[in-house]
Amino acid sequence: MAIYKIFPEKSATLYSYYPTTNTGLDEILELSTSETIEGTYEVARSIIKFPQSEILDIINNKVNGASYSASLRLSLANASQIPLDYTIFCHPLSADWNIGSGRSGDSPAITDGVSWKWKNYLSGSTWTSSIPTGATGSYPTTNPGGGLWWTGSSYIATQSFVHNSSLDAILKVTNTVTAWSGSTISNYGFILKNSNNIEFTTSSAFNLKYFSGNTHTIYPPCLEFRWDDSSYNTGSLL
Repeated sequence: MAIYKIFPEKSATLYSYYPTTNTGLDEILELSTSETIEGTYEVARSIIKFPQSEILDIINNKVNGASYSASLRLSLANASQIPLDYTIFCHPLSADWNIGSGRSGDSPAITDGVSWKWKNYLSGSTWTSSIPTGATGSYPTTNPGGGLWWTGSSYIATQSFVHNSSLDAILKVTNTVTAWSGSTISNYGFILKNSNNIEFTTSSAFNLKYFSGNTHTIYPPCLEFRWDDSSYNTGSLL
């Protein structure tokens, strides 16, 4: 079994409570749903992109026509108030975005890149400025943004967690990677989010933190390819 990993070219967290704050240089990616002291319900979603040139190199020059699987893997840094069971969702993004140079703790906040509101602040392009057919977003009407993603069922990857299970994320994204390599859709990366029935509701409040592509640890996210590279000698044993 051959295993090959590639690492992100950019990543960021989108915070609904800080709709214009850029976090493109943060060491952590967050998925959360929470109630603020003002009584509003807020969420965080994470986006991450891997180099298209490296994806094509693996599929065209290493896999060489074999059947392969691709998984998005993220290592948990911290979790709090997590329920006994929950599910995270991963979709391919349907719009490009600018990483920016901000961190969540910057004061004043840096706004030069992607955020809840902006996919590209420098060009004045919001996530909701142009929504292609077959794509969607999810947000309160008073706070539009939070990413834009393809909705086709073959592109949706999910992972369910139960009590005492490992909380690292391992999402099967083979269909999306195959679509990227065949130019069915463009590679703008992935978005990770909680389910729609949890976000912006009172039903749950919990936080997941994963190491980002900017981590200084040995646990950066990766896109992992696996395929059977075994060969056989069918000659006679006589």
